[in-house]
Amino acid sequence: MFRPFGLLLALALLPAAANGQDAVKVTRVGFRDGHASLRGSVTGYETRDYVFPANAGESIAISLKTNRLSNYFNLTAPGADEALFIGSTSGASFSGAAPVSGDYTARVYLMRNDARRGVKANYVLNIALGMKSAGKPNGPDFADGLTGGPDYWEVTDVPAGDRLSVRATPSPKGKLVTQALNSAIMKNLGCRNTRGQRWCQVEDGAGRRGWVNGKYLREGAPPSQ
Repeated sequence: MFRPFGLLLALALLPAAANGQDAVKVTRVGFRDGHASLRGSVTGYETRDYVFPANAGESIAISLKTNRLSNYFNLTAPGADEALFIGSTSGASFSGAAPVSGDYTARVYLMRNDARRGVKANYVLNIALGMKSAGKPNGPDFADGLTGGPDYWEVTDVPAGDRLSVRATPSPKGKLVTQALNSAIMKNLGCRNTRGQRWCQVEDGAGRRGWVNGKYLREGAPPSQ
């Protein structure tokens, strides 16, 4: 049966993500001072999803370096059904402000013309968060005890012999306020995402307030009286 050349070309150039046999690998991105450089590869209909948190108004900059012209990435906001950036039509880089707070997904894939032939693409995906002021944060990403979040946190998973630093600002470079050991109970004053990390404002039993890295916290019971 005859098919117009234009239709065949359009089908060939569809993203590989449209294929029902996709193999999707999900990676939670870790950041260092707001930057992450991710090396990887996709072959055929494989896709790679890179998930990272961003606060509403925070700047996001993503670029893809690859050895295949058919290798792109899409960026999808939390809870969205459609991508806010489509690489195959917009290019190999994105820069803009996060419209909402939550987990974003950068999906790396091959276009169908190369995916169906089992081509392999090697790439480096660079992600930078909060490198410029894109707007003020839209409130805490995680509720405090008065708005549905846990009332208290328990410090956990701090390496043996170490302590959790409580800082004056939500940054590893913030002024040190105090330190806490594993099992310490702290009041939850709300959390937010900053440069790819979740920081939580807490208050210890002595009334000292500051910010800690949220990965060392889990919901805890109220301190014994």
